[in-house]
Amino acid sequence: MRKPIGNQGEIRIDQVTEHVGETTPFTDRSEKGFIISHSENGHHHILSGNVEVLERVNVPKGAQILHAIVREPSKLFQDAAVPHETIDLAPGLYEFRIKREFDPFTELARRVAD
Repeated sequence: MRKPIGNQGEIRIDQVTEHVGETTPFTDRSEKGFIISHSENGHHHILSGNVEVLERVNVPKGAQILHAIVREPSKLFQDAAVPHETIDLAPGLYEFRIKREFDPFTELARRVAD
């Protein structure tokens, strides 16, 4: 089961009942938490709190799918002077999908960045 939570820039967040697919530990962190997505200007999207983040392997080219085990109330926020709205997350399982776009001139898919 998938319950849409919302979007923060290029990230789609869903609460899920189980994580599907093979994963590996996600280690992209700062002192504030896990960096879920990098901004072109250095204003990253960060998941803070008592969480474990895993990255799904074998995803389509240009895509990134992360799974989070949230153990206590946590926040997804953007580290910027004028950030996207903070999203509060209750304990549970979540999936973060980083949107991608297709460039017809290079015929490549790439991650969307804001």
